[in-house]
Amino acid sequence: MKKSVFLSVAACLFLSATSIVLAQEQAPSSPPKVIQIFREEVKPGKGAAHEKIEAGWPSAFASVKSPTHYIAMVSVTGPSEAWFVSGFDSLAAWEKDRLDNEKNAVLTAQLDQLGEKDGEVLSGVRSIVARYREDLSYRPGGVNIGQMRYFYVTTFRIRPGHENDYTEANKIVRAAHEKANVPEHWAVFQIISGMPNGTYLAFQPLKSLAEVDAFPETHGKAYQEATGEEGQRRLRELANAGTLDTETSIFLFNPKMSYVSQEVASADPDFWTPKPAAKAVAAVVKKGAKVKEVAARP
Repeated sequence: MKKSVFLSVAACLFLSATSIVLAQEQAPSSPPKVIQIFREEVKPGKGAAHEKIEAGWPSAFASVKSPTHYIAMVSVTGPSEAWFVSGFDSLAAWEKDRLDNEKNAVLTAQLDQLGEKDGEVLSGVRSIVARYREDLSYRPGGVNIGQMRYFYVTTFRIRPGHENDYTEANKIVRAAHEKANVPEHWAVFQIISGMPNGTYLAFQPLKSLAEVDAFPETHGKAYQEATGEEGQRRLRELANAGTLDTETSIFLFNPKMSYVSQEVASADPDFWTPKPAAKAVAAVVKKGAKVKEVAARP
């Protein structure tokens, strides 16, 4: 959604590129049925400039009270990228959002200017649309995304004709997680456009990287026993036969570049809607002056 109007601009700026959209950032609830990820490749050394430009997009959408929100996140590992994630009930809902934005002349004018500046600090963009796979997800509900800080994203690329192998492997893994009561949540989305067929994205929300430190323990003896020797053997077979490759990346949420709902922001206002630094400094200075004034009184 964040770049929905920009898509028309991007056609001119990046003739060979596509756009991206992804997740719905609401309080505890089920993941959206469709996500769009707008993925931007940021030029080396342009991260700060990119963040400054991107801060204009939330302001533009807020000015017209756009109802569709998105979370922006930047890569901590892997290539220098920013992902903008929005969620929709259907592809038709995504289309309606895009068309509504394009009809808004005031918004379009603002986004045209931002899109041109954005193009100066990017080396590429890609638009991805994916469909939620509840049958492949693990305890996806009950997560208040407003309290999270990271997404641990795993990309699976499956060999043509072997998607049933991935489904079977996922079933074994989820059953072991349930049996061992592993304290995790993840939502799997199957790419339907914007990346090669047979690509799946698993999003695991994290409050801190301490949860990654705990992976060896949470997937230790109890989990291995829950998987069983036969399950482990079968997983190796399925991986060798059906998986082209997997890749994990850590993304940090960026509130300055995000346009989240009031519901999400209220989960942690200090993070999502911090007070402007200038005002905070002014308040401290004013308070300090008042203290000096009182101290000087006889």
